[in-house]
Amino acid sequence: MSDSEAVPEGEPRPRLYLHIGLPKSGSTFLQSLLGGNRSALKESGYIYPYVRQEGMFHAALEMAGKPAAWGLTPEAVEGTFADLLRRGRGFGGRVVISHEIFSAANAQQVEVIAERLVDFEVHLVVTVRNLGRVVTAQWQERVKNGHPDSFAEYSDAVLADLPGEGEDQGTSVFWRGQDLAALLARWAVVAPPERTHVVVTPGAGAGPDGLWNRFATAIDLPPGLVDPATAPQGNESLGAAQVAFLRQTLGALDGRLEQPWYSVVAKRWFAQTVLGTVRGRKAVAPAPVAERLTVVARSWIDLVSTGGYQVYGDLAELVPDVPAPGTPPPDEVTTAEMLEGLPDAVALMLLRARDDRAAIQALEAENELLAAQVAGLTEAAERRRWWHRR
Repeated sequence: MSDSEAVPEGEPRPRLYLHIGLPKSGSTFLQSLLGGNRSALKESGYIYPYVRQEGMFHAALEMAGKPAAWGLTPEAVEGTFADLLRRGRGFGGRVVISHEIFSAANAQQVEVIAERLVDFEVHLVVTVRNLGRVVTAQWQERVKNGHPDSFAEYSDAVLADLPGEGEDQGTSVFWRGQDLAALLARWAVVAPPERTHVVVTPGAGAGPDGLWNRFATAIDLPPGLVDPATAPQGNESLGAAQVAFLRQTLGALDGRLEQPWYSVVAKRWFAQTVLGTVRGRKAVAPAPVAERLTVVARSWIDLVSTGGYQVYGDLAELVPDVPAPGTPPPDEVTTAEMLEGLPDAVALMLLRARDDRAAIQALEAENELLAAQVAGLTEAAERRRWWHRR
């Protein structure tokens, strides 16, 4: 069944805001606000369509990602994008779809997406963040995902593939998701510049309402409709020392924690929930890295400011900050820094182990009770059968 249904002639096309990231630009925060305020959005004529748990994620994987890389089969995600569009089309108002995986879609995938959106007036929303902060965030995410690269190793690979420095440059995993200029070129078939909204992610000092206000303005939604403070805390950033400790832990694990347990136990629980409670010095891109990324950021600023795109925020915020002399690089961490706060983290782990064990014991007791009840019912059924056979 086709997911595109022609709009009757003479009727306006429904408006669709497709937010495609970029990764690490606040997408998870925005999605939590959109998902948690669906009722308020609906009352204002917007729908953030829900088809099932992780529907947006599955739709992005179906159209622009690799399901196998996330432990999913193509069949598990097939049809999700069509379901979202169908739900949005049936609402009759404005539709918002959001996931950062869309940003990595190649030209062919973007063409397929464009074909499926012909009966919508598509507005593209691109959130983009200071590259100096992105490179440390992406490195941290890579370590959380089980790759114990040092920051020096990771940033060297990123800088060796800087876009614009050669015909085959800017093709690595990092730049496929983060090269704003290439992304805008690929997605031009979906929306022209006047319907492409570039939202600059503000710095950490802006507070939770900074990004939301810019994003809401981009999709023509009253910012005050949603309270940004209600967003659940997620994707907690780790300090440089905590990343160093995690890298050492990965070495000790030596691949013994397989998927899906790695994602559940090591990433979501240990890295994000346990280590995420420890406050530490944030990783900062060293001056040589920041200076080379600045060249890319300034080329983006020139492109966006002269290309007719709709901009929300100050493009100058995209320029990486050059740290003060003496600022330690992310890999330079002392043992004392790594140990700071770990006793509290271990205490949390012990309490969690207690709670999990208590829950297991309760379930075991419940299972024993249910088994006894089943045995009693089986015995009663046997007696009835015996009686009827007499």
